[in-house]
Amino acid sequence: MKSRESLIRLHRFKVDEIRRRLKLLDDMRADLAKKMSDLEIMMQEEQRRAAHSDLGRLAYPSFARSVVLRRENIQRSIDEIEREAAQVTENLQSAYRELKKYEIAAENIGERERVEVARQVQAELDDIAMSRHVRKTPEETSKAG
Repeated sequence: MKSRESLIRLHRFKVDEIRRRLKLLDDMRADLAKKMSDLEIMMQEEQRRAAHSDLGRLAYPSFARSVVLRRENIQRSIDEIEREAAQVTENLQSAYRELKKYEIAAENIGERERVEVARQVQAELDDIAMSRHVRKTPEETSKAG
C-alpha cells in the first residue's frame, strides 16, 4: 500500500516537474517574442530619425544590419525553444499517462479491497444470523411463523 502511494507521489512529482519546465519554456518564448517586438519598434524609430538627419542616414544601414542579425538570433532561439517545448510536451503526455495508469491501478486495488471487506462483513453477519436461527427453540420457531 505504501509503495503504491509512493509510486503515485513520485509520478505526480515528475508530472509537476515537467509542467514547470514547460511553463519556463513558455515564459522564455514570450520574453523572446517581446524582445522581437521591441526590436521592430526600435527599428521603426531609427528609420524615422534617420529620415530627418544626414548623420542618421549614414549610420542607419549598419544599425539595420545589427538589428537584422539580432532578430535572426532571437528567431533561432524561439525556434529552438519551440522544438524543446514540443519534446517536453510529449514527455508531459507520457508522464501523465504513466501517472494515470498507476492511479487507476490503485483505485482498482482499493475497490477490490473494499469489496472484500464488505464480503467478509456480510459473511460474519450471515454467520451470526445462522447461529441465532439454529439456537432458537422449536417453540420460538412456531411463534415466529
